[in-house]
Amino acid sequence: MKVMKNVFFTALATVISFFGIKKMTSTTHKMKRIGHRGAAGYCPENTFPSYDRAIEMGADYLEIDVQLSKDGKIVVIHDSLVDRTTDHKGKVSDFTFDELRKMDAGSWFSQKFRGACIPSFAEVLDKYADRVGLLIELKKPALYPGIEKMIAEELKKRNFHTKGDDHIIVQSFETESMKRFHELVPEIPVAILINYPPDTVEIKNIAKYASYLNPKWTVVNKRVIDLIHSNGMKAIAWTVRSRKEAEKLKHYPLDGIVADYLDLIE
Repeated sequence: MKVMKNVFFTALATVISFFGIKKMTSTTHKMKRIGHRGAAGYCPENTFPSYDRAIEMGADYLEIDVQLSKDGKIVVIHDSLVDRTTDHKGKVSDFTFDELRKMDAGSWFSQKFRGACIPSFAEVLDKYADRVGLLIELKKPALYPGIEKMIAEELKKRNFHTKGDDHIIVQSFETESMKRFHELVPEIPVAILINYPPDTVEIKNIAKYASYLNPKWTVVNKRVIDLIHSNGMKAIAWTVRSRKEAEKLKHYPLDGIVADYLDLIE
C-alpha cells in the first residue's frame, strides 16, 4: 500500500511538474535586444563596423537613424550636423551624398575605425535587412518634407511590407510623420518615441495608428507599460548605457530594449 501511495504521489508530482513547465513556457516573454545605432558602445555609431558588431553580439534588431542629403539621398546618421561623428562640419542637408561619403565617420571614436563611412539607407537595407530586424528612426522628419514616402518606397521596393512579424519598425518623436507613414504603408508597424510619462488620452490617440509606444528608460514604470499594453501596443525602452539602467528595466514586461552595450541585456 505504501509503495502504491509513493507511486501515486510520484506520478502526481510529474504531472504537476509537466503542466507547470508547459504553462511557464507558454507565457515566457520574448524581449527584443536592439543594438543602438549598431553597437554604439563599442564602435562608431551608424557605421558598417557598428552594425556588424551588433549582429555578432546577437542583436535581434539594429536601430538606425535616417536623414536626407542635399541631393535627396537617404543617409544613415543621427545628428542633423556632421560635426560630432565625422571630420567635417555643417548640416547633413548641406552636403551631397558623395560629399558625405568621403567623410571619415570612424576616427572620432578610435583610429582603429579610421575611414568608416556614412552609409546610405539602401545599403543598410540590402546588407542587413535579411539578417536582422530594423528599427528605423526618422530624425526630425519635418526638416525633410516627403521623407516618409521615400522610406516607404525603398521598403516596398524590397517587399518588406509583406514580410510581417514586425521585421521592420519605423519610429519618430513626430506623430504627424508617423501618421503619414502609416497611411502610406499600413502593413509596416510604426512607433512613437516619448521621453515623458504619457497620459491615458494621449495613449489612446496614439494607439489608433501606432503599434508601438517607445518610452525613454527613465519614464518606464509598471503603470506606463501596463497602460501601453492594455491599449494594444508594444513598448520598447531606450537607451540603456549602464548596468544600473539595465537592471531597472528587467523588472518590467518590455517588448524590447535598445542598448549601446547589448551584453548588458543578455
